[in-house]
Amino acid sequence: MDPATIMRKAEEESNIWFELNYPDASPAAPTQPSRAIKPSWKAPADDILKCNIAASWSESSRKSGAAWFVRDSRGKVLVHGRRSYSFVQTREQEELLAIFWEIESMKSMRKGQVIFESSCERARACFLSPNSCHGAVELVGKICDMVQWFQFWSLDHVLEARNVLAQRIANSVISERRYQSYIASGGPNWLKDLIAYEARNATPSP
Repeated sequence: MDPATIMRKAEEESNIWFELNYPDASPAAPTQPSRAIKPSWKAPADDILKCNIAASWSESSRKSGAAWFVRDSRGKVLVHGRRSYSFVQTREQEELLAIFWEIESMKSMRKGQVIFESSCERARACFLSPNSCHGAVELVGKICDMVQWFQFWSLDHVLEARNVLAQRIANSVISERRYQSYIASGGPNWLKDLIAYEARNATPSP
């Protein structure tokens, strides 16, 4: 089965699963001033982990940043990671590298049931039509092969507003030159207030 067919099937199954398990609900009113970031994160079911993935890229330097957060149904950050890449030629490559790294990390940690959420627009287009992304077909194929290891998985696209934490860390690689790569337990201290806020105001699972 080719990568595009796999991803179309996964997207269809994911949409059905979410319609059954995550009916639309009005977000809770923020307890912070109106200028605060509105609640955006949806909690997974109790036995599922959710991993948010984001990427950033500098066309001039050809450097990119990748970041991910793994949270449980209570919004607790179990582990997160940041990584930098050099000589990244396109935005498609940057986004696919971020997704590949996170899925590979979850497989290495033997996390068998994971919802992967990404705000990577170019990567989504590559999954739906791999041949349209120059130089990305092989990487798309590797990702599609690797997700078959998981007992349960979905790879969903979300707006950046629903992916704030991961995006801030990914952006920091480029904007603040935080090139050191790492994987660490819990969440970063400089985002602890936002982590707690999203956990408090997350839309709960049914």
